[in-house]
This record gives sequence, structure tokens and C-alpha cells, in this order.
Amino acid sequence: MNDLAGYLGMHQEITELVLVLGTGSNAALVYDLCSVIKLDKLVLAVPAGKLEKEVQNILQRIAYEEKAYLPKRVEWRTDQGLYAYTAETEQMALLFDAPWNTEEVIAFCRLKPRYLAGISDRKKVNAFQIWEVYRKVSDGIYLLSWEENQGEEVLHWSKNPDSDIELSIIFPVYGVASYLRQCIRSVTAWQADYVEFLFVDDGSPDESADLIREYARNDQRIFLFQKENGGCASARQYGLERARGRYVGFMDPDDYVDETMFRKLFCRALSGSYEISYCGYRELYENTHTTKEVEDCLGFPYKNGTCDRGKIDELIAYERIAIWRGIYLREMLVRHHIHFYTKLRRFDDLPFQVEALAVAKSVVAVPEYLYYYRMSRPGQDISADDERLYVHFPIFRYLDRFFAQAKEKVQLDYLQVVKIHTHRYALEKIRPELIGEYCRLARKDLLSNFPYAEGKYILRQYASWKDQLYFTAICGRNIQLVKLLAGYQGGRGKARRKKRQLQNFEQISVKYGKRS
Repeated sequence: MNDLAGYLGMHQEITELVLVLGTGSNAALVYDLCSVIKLDKLVLAVPAGKLEKEVQNILQRIAYEEKAYLPKRVEWRTDQGLYAYTAETEQMALLFDAPWNTEEVIAFCRLKPRYLAGISDRKKVNAFQIWEVYRKVSDGIYLLSWEENQGEEVLHWSKNPDSDIELSIIFPVYGVASYLRQCIRSVTAWQADYVEFLFVDDGSPDESADLIREYARNDQRIFLFQKENGGCASARQYGLERARGRYVGFMDPDDYVDETMFRKLFCRALSGSYEISYCGYRELYENTHTTKEVEDCLGFPYKNGTCDRGKIDELIAYERIAIWRGIYLREMLVRHHIHFYTKLRRFDDLPFQVEALAVAKSVVAVPEYLYYYRMSRPGQDISADDERLYVHFPIFRYLDRFFAQAKEKVQLDYLQVVKIHTHRYALEKIRPELIGEYCRLARKDLLSNFPYAEGKYILRQYASWKDQLYFTAICGRNIQLVKLLAGYQGGRGKARRKKRQLQNFEQISVKYGKRS
């Protein structure tokens, strides 16, 4: 059965249907519709010629069959004639098949259909622009769009009777007053009335709350919540529990975004009913005022959108941990109990992102670098080089429990890759006198789900040769090799990466089995 007929068939309250067919339409759609809906009135706008005759033949066929329901009344109108048409009931649906352009569909918004459905060529018709207009008058929208060599996408939307908010953006606020103005201006430049901005003041000692109130006076979409200091995770969770949007996003208030970022993310998410939508980001170096694009998973198949379980699982291991450049379907998070672990004082985005990807059924990427992530700011988590990096171990205990009943074995394999990436990051930052203790704890963590041989086999499949060397050194308690890999010389001071060390890496990789 045609998808459009299937969608309208779920709403048996429909008694009146306006059907606008284009030159590329299939007359069989009329039969499918009458097979699932008992209509009091069917209004047809059909191009004269062959298609019109085919529709007439189908209506005659329905009259003699018991499998379909002939509408009590059938009216024929031209497209122009529809402009003067007035619906007889509030239970009216409008269906377009193969419209010529976006404006053609928007023009009939005056009919105020309770339900809107349609199928169109994505190059000709913008489903998101249609949604922005019809969401104010319709309770349900189902727009199927297709593009050659890229498949179909479905915008499937139902009005929330309790809230008209579609996107909630959450900001954990602590000691960022000097950056707030740039942040707020960048996100509020998008003037959509279906967005809310939730600022959670986590006991900030500066004037951040006053600045937020200043902007809130002129923008009703801005909300300020204040709580006792509990850390970034507790602030994000506080905002998540109060968010009303269909989708939720997170932003660090010391960063800023391209003014189009959240609109583009929401547009791609909604247009294909994707559960996660994300974009690329730039590192912003505060000391030099320069930026650098961060390499990430923005190409095929993610830029076209994917429901492939295997491809989504790959993101667990290979997508950069950066929850603030994406948005997430809130219903997905609630259904799977995805939340922030409030006992974590830092790096709480790591378990959130990994868990969200593990349960997401669909993902899409906007292949643009739209988020500016500030580096070299005093007090940032990424500046930690001491025992604060031990937070990785409770994080992975949380994730081990989460993945204990994973339906896909490969997800547990990818978690092993996440672990070695994270421990490698920590070992290349931590003070030399703490390397031994960190390695002891990392060894226990790396062997928690797999014995050594299986863990090594997994990394041979999915990780780089250097990751494999780290795994071998950590599990073999070879602290000197760990220090060499991390860039320390004889255990003295911070990393001094030199050309001769790269030569050493190559020599070691031959000994321990570098992948070709």
C-alpha cells in the first residue's frame, strides 16, 4: 500500500480529503486511499488528460468492489479552483502527490487541513519550509521526499498538545560571564518561535545570571534556572528534565556557533525524522585567535542520513566526543533512560554520547563546521593533567554496565576502542609521576570485558597501530614504553615530541605488529 494512504488510514476521523495530483502521479493512489478511509467527500485536482481518465476509471471500479469505499461525494476542481474552496469540516486532510514546487504546497495553507501529507522531489520541494508554515494549522504532517541516488526521507510530525516547543537548547553556566554575550547573540540570531534556551546557573560566582536576565527581558525564549553548584553533569541533567522540546541540544556557554547551526541541525533532523543530527566543529584557540576544522565523520553515509545499525555503531568508536554540536530526539533519550551521571564532575559528555549512539535508530550529519569550541580557557576540563583524569574509570564502569546486555556484540568491541582512545588521551596529558598509577587502573579497565588476546584482536580490527601499542604496553605493565609513546623522555617533564621519537615508533610498530 502507498505510504501516504497508510498514514491517512491511521486517522479514521478524516471525513473530507482534498487530493492534488501532479503530472507524475499514479492514479492507483486514489484506490489505495479509498481502501482505507470512508470519506464523505473527496475533492480532486487532477491534470486533464490521461491521468484524469485513469482516476475516473478507478472511481468506477471502486463503485463495483467491496474492497474499497466510494466517497459519498466526489468533486473535480482545477488547481486554481481550489483557491476558492472552503472545507466543510474540521476533519479535513490535504494530500499532494508530485507537486511542482514549495510555493504550490504553501499556497493551500489557507485550507487549514487537520492533516497534511505528500510526496515530492527533494530538489523541487522543501519539506522543512512546508512544515514551518503548516505546523501552525495542522495536527499532523507526513511528507515523503526523495532524491535520485539518495533514497527517501520522511518528515513525520504530530502536534504536541502540551507544548509548541520543538527544540530545547541547554547551557550549563559557571564562571563564563566574559563569554556569555557572544554565545547568546550567536544562538538567538535564529528567530524561530519554537525554540527555547535553558540556562542553568550552577551556583556561578560571577555576574552570569544577571547577564542572562538582561537578555531574557527582550527574548521570551530565554529561561534562567538557578541551583546549587553540582558540576556540569548536574546542570545539564537539570536542564534536560525541564526541557519541553521534541529535540534537545547542549551548548557550552563559553563557546559560540554559526548563526545557522541549530536551524540546519533541526531542519535535517526533522526532514528525515532522524533521532540524532550533528555537524562539524572548529577549535578556537583563544591565545592566537585562530581556528582549526576538526576532522570527523561528516561524509557518506552520514551526510545523507543512515538507519544502518552497523554504520551508527561505528560512530561509537570514531566520532569525536562533542555532544554540543548535535541535537537529540528527547523521546529516544527518555525511552532508553539516557541521562547525565550527576556524580561525574567532568567529561560527562563521553558516556552520554556513547550511550545515545548505541540506541539511536537513525543519524544524519550536516557536513559543515558550525560550532566554535574554545580552547586554552582557564578552568577547562581538557586542561586537567592530574588526578582529575582518573574520572575516566568511573565513566567506563557506568558504560560497562550499560553495555552489559548489548544486543550487538560489535558495540562492546567499539567500547574497547573508546577506552583505548580515552586512556591514550589521558596518558599523553597526565603528569609523569602519575603515569604508573593511571596505567594500573587502565589495565584493569581494558581487561574488564575481554581477556588480553581477544582485546588485542578487537583493536587489530578497529584501531590504529599506535592504539595497539598502547594496549600492549598498558596490559604488559611496560611503563617505559607507555612514556615513550606518550612523548616523555626518560620520565622527565612534559612531552617533547621530536623526529627521532617518530622513528622509534616505527621501529616499535614493526616489533609489535603494525597494521598495513
